[in-house]
Amino acid sequence: MTRTLLHTDAAACSHHDGDSEEACRRTVATLTALPDDYGTGLVHRRAQDLYEAIPTQHHHERAVRELRNVLAV
Repeated sequence: MTRTLLHTDAAACSHHDGDSEEACRRTVATLTALPDDYGTGLVHRRAQDLYEAIPTQHHHERAVRELRNVLAV
C-alpha cells in the first residue's frame, strides 16, 4: 500500500506542477493495477482528493473523465 500511496502522491505533484492530465493518467494507472480490495480507503481518498482539486472546467477532458470513472467503481 505504501508504494501505491507514493505513486498517488507523485501524481498529485504533477497536478500541482500544472499537468493535471498526466496526474490523472498516473492515478488511473495506479488504481487499475491494484487488486480490487486495495483500491479503497486511503488510496481511494487520495485519488478522490486529486480529482476534486482539478478545476471543474477541466472535468470534460478525457484523462479527468477516466479518473472519475475509475473512482466511481
